[in-house]
Amino acid sequence: MIRYTLTLMLLFACATFSLSAQDSLRLTLKLEGFKEKDKLLIAFSEGTYNLPTEKEELTVVRKLEAPESMAIYYKSRYQLFWADNNDINVTISKSGFKKGLDVQGSPSEDLWQKIVKAPKEERAKLLEENINTKMAQAYLASRSNKLLPKDKERLLALSNAETNDLAKYDVSMARNISNTLKEGDQMMDFFASTIDGQETSTEDLRGKYILLDFAGTSCGWCWVEYPAMSQSLVKYQNLQTLTFNIDFRHEDWQKTADRREIDLPWPVLWKAENKQEIINRYGIDVLPTYYLISPDGIILERWQAGKVEKTIRKLKRYGVE
Repeated sequence: MIRYTLTLMLLFACATFSLSAQDSLRLTLKLEGFKEKDKLLIAFSEGTYNLPTEKEELTVVRKLEAPESMAIYYKSRYQLFWADNNDINVTISKSGFKKGLDVQGSPSEDLWQKIVKAPKEERAKLLEENINTKMAQAYLASRSNKLLPKDKERLLALSNAETNDLAKYDVSMARNISNTLKEGDQMMDFFASTIDGQETSTEDLRGKYILLDFAGTSCGWCWVEYPAMSQSLVKYQNLQTLTFNIDFRHEDWQKTADRREIDLPWPVLWKAENKQEIINRYGIDVLPTYYLISPDGIILERWQAGKVEKTIRKLKRYGVE
């Protein structure tokens, strides 16, 4: 995917400056501490663009049909904020990027922060009062487990099908790994499917080695290693690689894959009826986590992160060809 320079956006902004803040988003980005060589990106519904880091401040004008989430990428990290048709100032600090962005003038971001920071009982009330907003639906989709069970059930019943899918398949990492499957154990078989419904049964893969790659949309190291993995692992005839994402942010995943020009040549799994159980049983508390499974379903090794050369050494050790 081509990453257009923000110059195009700035030209568009100049052409639309007659729009008032009430009718459009006037987004002022203030960059602190970045050098010209630093690579900073902004992603939103129209695409992904390079931010000119030689500038300390730039303004973008857009007419939004509805509030939307925007992302700022720096190195392998990203920070999100909600934007709407308003005058919004976002300060992006290089030294403080990990801690987040300073967003001023966005009612949508203000609502999001209010929801996130509220006590559970007050949060449920806020969500119900704003149930039809994208911010409330986004919270229920990704963080409904932080609500009291009775509130979660009630609010999801008021939500749309997409939110319910996200809430169902966007699971949390394992909190108790004392009962994690270990080397020498029989693997836990499962059914899981891609976003377009192509189902994989691990039991049907007996006779082949399986490399389980537990990953996530926000896993920076996963994205770093995917290009080398996709080139190297396809050479093995008796190996089936499966990427199993613990979240359900498939649209964000695809945008990142397009931006990085990555097309994995094996199934990328998102849906499973017992997805949380799978994550718990395999003890996924760090991303990426890999499992190498023998042709008869026995766990040979488990490891976390590491370059693809490490994976290749393990494949060689067990005679994967």
